[in-house]
Amino acid sequence: MPCWREHHDHRGEVPAGCRADAARHRPSHRQTVLDDLRGHFADAADLGRPIDETVAGLGSPAEIAERAREEFGAGEGAARARADAAWRALQGTAVGAAVVTGVVVAFLMPSSMFGMRFADGTTFADGGGLGDALLALVPAVACAIPLLTPRSARTAVTAIVAVALTAIAAITFSTIGGFFAPSTMLAWAALLVWMRLRGKGFGLGWRIGGGVLAAAPSLAVAALGLPFRFGVPYRYSTYTEVGSGPSIGVEFWGWVMLAGIVALGVLVALGRRAAGWVLAAIGLAVLVAGLTAGGILMLAFVWLGGWWLTIGLAHAVTSPTRRRSRQGSPLEER
Repeated sequence: MPCWREHHDHRGEVPAGCRADAARHRPSHRQTVLDDLRGHFADAADLGRPIDETVAGLGSPAEIAERAREEFGAGEGAARARADAAWRALQGTAVGAAVVTGVVVAFLMPSSMFGMRFADGTTFADGGGLGDALLALVPAVACAIPLLTPRSARTAVTAIVAVALTAIAAITFSTIGGFFAPSTMLAWAALLVWMRLRGKGFGLGWRIGGGVLAAAPSLAVAALGLPFRFGVPYRYSTYTEVGSGPSIGVEFWGWVMLAGIVALGVLVALGRRAAGWVLAAIGLAVLVAGLTAGGILMLAFVWLGGWWLTIGLAHAVTSPTRRRSRQGSPLEER
């Protein structure tokens, strides 16, 4: 007989069968499930709702157990699987970003864009040869190594790769190193996510921090734009004499996008998963634009795109999905 149909003597008390169903979860999760159910029954009793109606609103014991498993996972295995999926998403994106960056830098971008003037209009591959050009793919190979290592060595290998990428980007910063900042940020995010999701996870403080970091570049640009004449921004590629020297501004639609990023930062802080996907998509678009459009601010666009891509993707793959159950029953997130 389903546990919900068992005798219910006291308001807010969960039947013994329900407690047995919950006993399969970890103690902290089990207590949360039981507290949710007690509160649901108590609220229903306060409203004078019949017990049969309350039971029907909750669904069958199997449905309640399924919602609990989706929220908390069926033990440590589900938590590890979630951490593994999030880590792979970030580490795999780091590999993809490094491959695209390496190909663009070595074979498509004029060498003059990163201070290596072999000849006008020539690429790194044209001036240094194929062997030297392939060095631009070393970060991609490094990012891929953790994906090939056993789970037991994952933390150490991912940390070593993140440190190595940071060192490579710093040492070669005056030439091509700065373009690999997005891959480096993604590698560090993968390490952090892998460690946190197997432990305490990401709480409110982390979400607020992510939202602030997402909005920070927009707020910084707005602060730098305040001295511009009448607050009207100039096109970023146009130099206009203001005061003692040239200044660079932002177009109207640039301000619209920056304002949208601030709004997304607020939604990230509120835990909205979709905001992370949108922020990651914007970051990817800005990153690609920085790599392909050229111009004096291309490196800034690469960094900014990588920044938003990292924060948005990390938030999206670590945030629980929200799902409304029937008649407002508990366990609505997973």
